[in-house]
Order: sequence, then structure tokens, then C-alpha cells
Amino acid sequence: MHFRIKYLLWVLAISFLSISPKANAREFTETSFLIAEINGSNVNNQQFWNFIHSNNQTGIEVGLTKNNNEVIIRDSTQKFDIILDQIYSMATNDSSKLIPVFLRYDGDPQLLDSIIQQSAVADYIFHLPRGEAWPSIEYLIQANRRVLFFVTGKIENQSQILHNTENYALKISAGNFIGSSSYDIRNNEINHELFMVDELQDLPTQTPPSSLSRNLVPDYINFLLENWTKFGKRPNFIFVGKDIFNFDFIISQLESFVWVTGTVQVAGKIMDKLYWRSPDVAVTGGRFSFPFRGGEEISISPFAPGYEMSPQNIIVTSEMEIPENYTITATPLQLGDGLVSGFRFDGAISDTINPGTTFTGDNYTFSQDIERGTVLKLPESSSVNLGSPENYGLRNSSFTVGCYVKFNEILDYGDNAILGNYESEYRRGLHLILRSGNPYFGLWANDFSADVKLKPNIWYHLAWRYIIETGEQAIFLNGRNIGSSTGHPPFSGTGDIHLGSALSQGASLRGYIDNLYFWDRPLGSEEISRLALDELILIQDENSQPVFLKSDKQLFIFIFAGLFLLVIIFLLIFRKSRTNNLHSSIKLPDKNDANQINLFGSFKAIDKDGNDITRLFTSKIKELFLFILFGTLKNQSGASVSEINEQLWQSLSAKKVTNNRAVTLNKLRKILAKMDGAKIISSNGFLILEITEPFFCNYEKAFKLCQTTGGMDKQQLETFFMLVKKGRFLKGTNWPWVDEIRGFTGNQVIDNLLKLAAVYKKENKPELIDAIARRILEYDELNEEAIYLQIWTFQQSKNSNLAKFHFESFCTKYRETLGEKYPMDYQQFIRHFQDQLNQD
Repeated sequence: MHFRIKYLLWVLAISFLSISPKANAREFTETSFLIAEINGSNVNNQQFWNFIHSNNQTGIEVGLTKNNNEVIIRDSTQKFDIILDQIYSMATNDSSKLIPVFLRYDGDPQLLDSIIQQSAVADYIFHLPRGEAWPSIEYLIQANRRVLFFVTGKIENQSQILHNTENYALKISAGNFIGSSSYDIRNNEINHELFMVDELQDLPTQTPPSSLSRNLVPDYINFLLENWTKFGKRPNFIFVGKDIFNFDFIISQLESFVWVTGTVQVAGKIMDKLYWRSPDVAVTGGRFSFPFRGGEEISISPFAPGYEMSPQNIIVTSEMEIPENYTITATPLQLGDGLVSGFRFDGAISDTINPGTTFTGDNYTFSQDIERGTVLKLPESSSVNLGSPENYGLRNSSFTVGCYVKFNEILDYGDNAILGNYESEYRRGLHLILRSGNPYFGLWANDFSADVKLKPNIWYHLAWRYIIETGEQAIFLNGRNIGSSTGHPPFSGTGDIHLGSALSQGASLRGYIDNLYFWDRPLGSEEISRLALDELILIQDENSQPVFLKSDKQLFIFIFAGLFLLVIIFLLIFRKSRTNNLHSSIKLPDKNDANQINLFGSFKAIDKDGNDITRLFTSKIKELFLFILFGTLKNQSGASVSEINEQLWQSLSAKKVTNNRAVTLNKLRKILAKMDGAKIISSNGFLILEITEPFFCNYEKAFKLCQTTGGMDKQQLETFFMLVKKGRFLKGTNWPWVDEIRGFTGNQVIDNLLKLAAVYKKENKPELIDAIARRILEYDELNEEAIYLQIWTFQQSKNSNLAKFHFESFCTKYRETLGEKYPMDYQQFIRHFQDQLNQD
């Protein structure tokens, strides 16, 4: 049964069962500190300082202000130096004491940095660069770096010794608690390792804390345990104001509980965001920690949209010997998994998944679009009845709806209806619409609106995702999450779903729609990004034979293959011949040929005169170039200026962003002027990289090959291999926004190289297969198919001992990385994979 925090309501009033805390609970992130406030009234209180000195799991916070060239304690005349003296005394008197110090300070931290670095405390300071994992307590003690400074406030510049709490810790306030742990947590805080609980002294309780009543008040421990469970993080810093003496029981009580820790990993990396099938848990990061007490049972069931978990569920009881760390592996799902309905609108309204279903409608027609071919046109007062919502997995369930849509007219004060029904009761009225130009997710009085305004006559890809476990409604525009909201009950209506019409007022689309799909599961962000790139969707029919949903008219022709077989064969042969000629004409330049930029391996740029100009691409110029390139390839409109501002200069004011972008763009254009065939143009708030001959970019060529209808043939696969064999995509580039495109590209490289390996395996070319396997392992060092390919090459050379040794080395790396034994022995592994590539 699931863990319920409510069972702990009177935990302080009874004796705890005899349970020993985890023996190895020495990670910094698995330790709690009681943080006391220092102000002018207690800074000279020796009893207060004696308490802080003698308790090894305490820390301090203090408000500071600048006065000329001095820093003083707020609302006093005391200098900050008096605090530094006390910190130094604690650090020297006890070599095992960690001292977290929280400073409330506004402005440029340069003066504050200078004072701290000139003090005797400087030798004891530890600073963790942003993005790195916190070390163990043992490391901090052995390195004698035991003082950790954190700062909150309006900090204008970066500091080399102060950790900005916004970048390191998820923070909630007990003073805002009103009977329910509901907080507005930003997505970028979810994966922070540390957890701060502010204003615990202000938690609403029936009995205020005092030296007499504190042990009769379970509310404080209950609150901490509830939020420890809710966010999957141990409360590391618990702020209790200046009356720390009334809360000295907190740490010992938290240490009385056993806790379960672990990670959820995908391809050997810890995931950023997780959901949990438990009403007590909110969204967490990929690292998790949950408390429980003796006699209880905890059930761990994580999930992430777009992934399958292994194991799907972990049950822990107090009778078990709890591992130091659990590891759960996440495997990406296929886009076709959970797909319940798909409409291509290639001249007919036909559900590809359920081709026998018929539909009725009014005033709709089909139109030839210059960008998307045949599309459905839905002017004002037109609609198509799609039938019961049960057919699309919408009722009382998680779901995802995605489509391409273009509006002739967007109403400034009204609704453009994309999909919905005509019911008007709470939770029963579905309406996926634009409201005053903003994408809108409506379940009638249970709605969410994105703060992005669309424009007419532009094709957009829109996706609406609902997650029943968290009640999250999310809207995606062109593959990017543009907003979400949690706590929404599921859709429960039964009225027919209409395309191009919604709401009883008769709202209509006033435009065009294409590629409408329904899933009975929430798609992952990466899946929706791939969907926005018009990726082919592979599904399985009842006989488990692969069926492809094409992005052109071929699927419509295929339905009538029995009548037009000869014509289809001719068209396919002709089309393939044209495609082969197109891609076989790709001329790969030599290493130092002019007019090229390479993204596979190390970034390299060569101008039209053959000079290496890589050095001209400073970090920010290169980042801007890549953002525009990827935006241009993803959609022909290019990269939105607003997205560029948000991703590349997110920490600057609007005025500074505009100036920095203009300067950087000007420098980039001057660099590209040294090349022939590459320039950046501006259009309607977008920046577009215009590429013509003779400019060459290996990523651009590889990307277009991946869009080949029906997949690449052997010649194209060999060309693709030559493009990507220089090295891993964007090697050494670490901007957070790049992770998604890097992951997508890595998957494309692996999938297509495995297809080429299957061809070479049939042709018995072990040397080429070994080269392919080594390239795949650069992207995924635990890729089982690549390991098998290497073992196969050893087998072909009659070197069975080396093959077995290679497999054992793989098993060792698997265990070290994932924390568990590889599930197959050598013979099982060979049998499992020997026909895998041929089957694929």
C-alpha cells in the first residue's frame, strides 16, 4: 500500500520503533541543518552562539546592507566582521563542523566578496560551480572546506564564493502553508539537489512552540515529512528565525526516520524531471529521497512522459535490508506507442488507426497548401464530427492531442476552435482552442491559457498534454512547452468531439488543419519536439507488422493499392530514383576545403579562402549561430527572436538583452561574410540562416538525409555515416538548451548506423561494422546492439576469447554505471542479439 504521511500525525507523542538510520547517510544532500536568524538583538548573545557552536547540524542567516565601503548587519550598527569572527571560531574549534551561512543581500556582491576573501574564513570556504553535484560530507571535512556561503536577494553580478540560492535549492515557505502543501515551483528548481524550508516558526499551529509545549506539537515534523515526501528531497536547510532554542528537537526527530534514496537514469544520465503514481508525491528531479518509519511500507512508482521504467515499481518495508541507493532505468517509448487515432487529411477524413470508421461534417473542403500539400480547410461555421471521446482515450485519463494548424483569421476577442465538444458543465466541456490569439486548454471552468499570441497565415504545430496523476495541463507550440498548470481534474464529458468547432457558442477554426493525432498517454517533451518536426510514426498492427504513417500522399495511395498497384509501383520507383540522385549528389568536402562548418566532432569553421576561422566563433557567437541553424532546420520560419533572448541571455534585463543580441548578431554576420553561401536574414521576428551552394555544413546535410521519405537506402546510409564519423555531435558544448537537440541527434545517429550495420552484416564486412559500433558507443557507451556488433567482429576473426572478454568488460561497466548486474550471460546475449539487426 502507498505511504501516507497522515499516519504520522501523533508521531512525536509516542515512542519511535527501534530503527537505525542509514549507515552511510553522509551525503551532503542527505543531511539537515537548523538555520537560525542573527540580527541586532542577538548578535552579541553568548548563549545563542554557544548553542550554534555546540550543535553540528546548525547554520546561520543574516541580513546585510552596504554602508559606504562597509557591510553591516541590517537594522544595526554592527559590522559583518563580527559574524565572520564567529564563523572562524567555529571552523577552528571543531574540525568536523560544517557551517552553512545564508546572507540576505541586494546589489553587486563585489564588496561582500572582498570582505569575506580578506578574512580568516577564506581558507575554509567551499564553492560548488553551478551544474556540478554536491560532494560528500567526508570530502568537505577532509578538504577542510567546511564553510558554505549562500546568498538571497537582488544580486546583480556573479560571485566566486557565494551560492545564489535560486540556482542551487528548491525553496518553500511554511508561512504560506494553509492546510495543503501547494506551492508554485518553477520547473528549473525541480532538479536542484538542495531543499530549503523557510519560516518554519510561522507555520500555523494550534499550539505555538515554547520550551514547555514543543514536544506536544507534531505539526512541525509532519509538515517537514509531508514536503520531504512531496518533493522527493530531504529538507536540508530549515529556517526557524531567531528562536532556535524552541526548535532544537527538529534535527534529532528527522534523523529518527529511515529514508530511501535513488536515481532514475536514461542512457546512463540522471533524468531532469519525474512524476510519481502516488497522491503524496509531486514532481521531482531524477534523484529522489523518501522517508518512512517502522511497520510501514513504501511503494515507489515513478514515471516520465515518453519513457518506460524498469523496474516499474519498488516496494520497501522495514523488514528489508535497504540498499544504499536504488537505480531505476528509463527507456524511451516509440512515438507509435499509445497512438489511438490519426488523421492525415490527404483528400479524405480517414482514421489511419481505425480505417473503417466514417465521419460526418459540414462546410469542410480540402485544399492544396504550398508547405504541407493536401490539408483540411475549415472556414467559419464548419466542423467534422469525430464521435465519442471514448474512441480517443480522452475521458478520465492521461492524453496527448497534436496537430498542425494555420489560421486565416485570429479573433482578438473570441475563440478560434480547433477541437472540442458542446457540453458546458464542469470538467465536461472540452475545448482546445485559441482564445484572443492565445493557445488554450479548456475542460470547462478547469482551464489553462498560454501566454503566447499566435499570428495568422503561419503553420504552427500545437500539442495539448494532460497527466492525470498530477492534473497537469500543458501546451506545446512547435515542439516547445509554452506553459503548464497542475491540479486539474480529468476530462469527463461524453458528448461527441468536433474538429474545427467547440463550445455551445459555436466557435470555429477559420483556417486549416493537418496531421491530427490522439494518444492515450502523455507524450514526453522530446517526443513532441520530434512530432513537431513531422517525424514518421511507426505503429504495430494486429499482426505485429510495422506500419508507417507517411508525411506525404503515399499513405492515401497505399489504401487503394489493390486498384492502382502498377501505378503505385511506378511512382515509388520514380520517387526513389529521384531521391537517390538527390542524396548521392552530396559532395563531401575534404578536411580543409573552403566554405564549411562542421558540428560532428569539435566545432570547426573554414572560410572561402581556406582559412581556419574557428577561433572567431567565441562562445556566445557560436551559440547564436547554432540556435539560428537549428531553428531554421526545425521550421522554415527560423529561430524566434524572443526564444533567442530567453535562452541565450536569460539573466539580463530586456534592455541589455537587446543590446547584447544586436552586437553578437552583427559579429556573426561579419564572420559569415567571410564565407560564400551562408547569411542570416530577419523576417517577422525570426532569424533565418539562408544556406546555398557552395556552403557546406555536415549537420545540415545529415539532418536532411534523416527526413528522407521511407527511410534511407544503403547509399544514403553510407553518406550519412561519412557525415557523422568525424566525432560526437557538438562535442564539448554544454549549453542546457542544446541537450534536447543533442539527444535527438544522438538517437538519429544510432538508429541509422544500426540500419547500415545490418546491411554490412549481411555482406559480411566486419571491419566496417566495427567502425560503426565504435561510433555508436561514442553516443551511448552501454548500447547493447553496438556491443554485440563488436563481439560479432571478434567471432568472425575466430577470436572467441577476446569476444568473451569484451562482453565481461561491458558487464562490469554496466554494473558500475547502473548499479545492478547485467541480466544476461554471454550465451543468452549472443542468442538474443544475433538476429536483432536483420529483424530490424
